[in-house]
Amino acid sequence: MDEEIRQFGDQLGRLVLARDWAGVHAQLAPWLQREATADSVREFFEQEYLRTLEANGVDGLHYPGYPDPEVGGNTFINATGLREPISWEGGRVRPVADEVTDANMRFWMQLRLQCSDEQMEALGFDTFSDTWIAVVTTGGGLRVGYWSQGAY
Repeated sequence: MDEEIRQFGDQLGRLVLARDWAGVHAQLAPWLQREATADSVREFFEQEYLRTLEANGVDGLHYPGYPDPEVGGNTFINATGLREPISWEGGRVRPVADEVTDANMRFWMQLRLQCSDEQMEALGFDTFSDTWIAVVTTGGGLRVGYWSQGAY
């Protein structure tokens, strides 16, 4: 992953960890900004946190306590690949916007938000969310062109 992509992912992750939902919304590509609000961006993450907590028998909403996001991913998935039916999920197709193209997609990024050491001990798990992001180039720079909780 090149440094520009890593910096984008790190900045995005830090905005999420700071719960700066308007800031996260500003990192969305124009087509996602039109569909989403800062409040729906908050819900996108908080619902995943709640699913993780519930799966681990923890009541109430908690937020990731580890101060640094983990950024990874790959370049072998492109926009065409993202639109292919997922055979092991009954042929489900990701709802990738037409604006995400092989030409503008730069990276299939994994953004992992984790527990602090104290949370791992108290809650019994280590990762709050594992968000996958089609990072695209727009007139405004790198942006989130598509995202999902989990790679599929």
